[in-house]
Amino acid sequence: MRNLKKIHISLLTFILVIMVFGTVTYAWLTLAEINNIDGLSLTASSGDELELSFDGIEYYSVLPSTPLEGSVDGIRLYDVTSIDGINFQTGGLRKVGEAIANEHYLSFDLWIRTAQAERDIFLINDVSKEMEFGDERDGTFFVSKGVTWRSPHTFFNGPTLEDAVEAGDIGVYYGHDAIRISIVELKDESNPNDLREIDELRTFIYDPSGNPNRGYGSPVGAFSYFFQRTLIYQYIPTDYPPTSYRLSEMDPHNPYLALDNESLVATLQESETKDLKNRTYYTGKVRINIWVEGWDADAFDAIDKDQIQIQLQFKAARKAE
Repeated sequence: MRNLKKIHISLLTFILVIMVFGTVTYAWLTLAEINNIDGLSLTASSGDELELSFDGIEYYSVLPSTPLEGSVDGIRLYDVTSIDGINFQTGGLRKVGEAIANEHYLSFDLWIRTAQAERDIFLINDVSKEMEFGDERDGTFFVSKGVTWRSPHTFFNGPTLEDAVEAGDIGVYYGHDAIRISIVELKDESNPNDLREIDELRTFIYDPSGNPNRGYGSPVGAFSYFFQRTLIYQYIPTDYPPTSYRLSEMDPHNPYLALDNESLVATLQESETKDLKNRTYYTGKVRINIWVEGWDADAFDAIDKDQIQIQLQFKAARKAE
């Protein structure tokens, strides 16, 4: 087994989430480290009197860059995988082990609070398909620049026979297709009124590609390419993470009422603090994990050096009954 070089991450700006994929030699199945993040930010479009915080102390309607600067500088991202969006592993042909947050994948906590009546928090409004790389607009989006790549091998990219890639074929491949994000609801230990048990908390895993046929453990794409590249067969996983491929929609006649709970990520709990109008704050805490899923069909060296922009939009609403 060859030695694996590490890839450094340098966080440069905090206006948009901009991930630059670094040197990728092979896919997760073929011992690759994943993509270098040259710049990172979280711009969460909160609105609706939502306030966000990186530390549970200083809250903002629009998150500034300062709380994250330096805290995640120098992260090395490796190819990782997760079955639950909480626990992460390295793997492939190298030794399987526990992946470490902010060394192998990106992870940070976010506190949320509001004094309004709606207390269920949703990730909403994925506008990725309406955008091109470099665009700026409100909403959640995962868009990448794309990489023009010539395949050195013939492989099956699925799902139909017409999707076979011949050696020498040139195509454009997108890093955002292999991205995953999980939003894990946490018990807020700073709020004495948060008395929930662990099994009452939610975990939301989102594949922004919206394509389950190229999701976790797909037998096409990276899996087929790996076999043709190495002539080594890997068994496809038999357990799959509970992944969502879409976000919740709001009632067109009542924007504070969800039509479904697909991307419900947290329910805020009554706290002992009040706002300037003497209204009680309801608070919550989530952990956001972002990674390139090694078992994704698009997680191979075709996405080398791609650039991807990510933005998240949260909304407080009433959940669908």
